[in-house]
Amino acid sequence: MNKEALGNSLGQTLTKAHEREDDHQRDHEDRSLAHALHMLKAMKAAGRTWQEMADRLEREFGTTLEKDQLKALVR
Repeated sequence: MNKEALGNSLGQTLTKAHEREDDHQRDHEDRSLAHALHMLKAMKAAGRTWQEMADRLEREFGTTLEKDQLKALVR
């Protein structure tokens, strides 16, 4: 294997490893109940609608709640 081919191969390997690391970090975002409650309370204080809160909860935490359920959590 020549020097250029080796460099290209190493570069591709490092790129793939870095992409996997980025994916791994995204998988470990804070999805705790405490974080969700903090986010919801901050959104309520900012005057966001229940629908906006539900949409964000679904997008960031992968769960859906009805308006009454959100209200019960935020109180």
